[in-house]
Amino acid sequence: MDFNQVNKQLRNARLQRNSVFFFLVVMTFVNIALVSTISRTTRTTVLIPSRVSDGMVAAGAMDQRYVEGLALDAVYSIYNTSPETTASGRQVVERLASVRDRAKLLQEYDEVAKDVTERRISTRFERYRIEFDTNTLIMRVTGRLTTYVETEVVNVAERVVILRFVEEASSVRLAAMSIEEAEV
Repeated sequence: MDFNQVNKQLRNARLQRNSVFFFLVVMTFVNIALVSTISRTTRTTVLIPSRVSDGMVAAGAMDQRYVEGLALDAVYSIYNTSPETTASGRQVVERLASVRDRAKLLQEYDEVAKDVTERRISTRFERYRIEFDTNTLIMRVTGRLTTYVETEVVNVAERVVILRFVEEASSVRLAAMSIEEAEV
């Protein structure tokens, strides 16, 4: 074997080894940077409750548990929200709203969703009490509303969500929804 040829192969082997080592060092620094970024990032996850199926009002009698399920589905979907979940909340309003009131409820929801998205707000509602008046079809859900901007808590307040339902085509549908401060 020729000395020059062996020397050339040795240099090629060293160059390949050094290239692999350089690539390994670069990948290590990239991984360290990714781990550092991920460890400093915090996220808030808002869980959306499962979908409540439609129920019927038979011969003028309704199941109070069914109406409570509809109300809680609406409250949790609308008040447990973040910029990433506004589309899901809108679908719940579309599904639960009465035909006559759907456009108004969707417009109100879209205004709130726009604000949530622009300001990066997340909210969480924890219910304490549910009161339902079967004569007026008004449900009051009392609980605590926590508001976050990014991941910082900016407000915690006792609130009452008032939902008004109407009977529509042998079913109960959402007609209006509002929120107010709870009486202490």
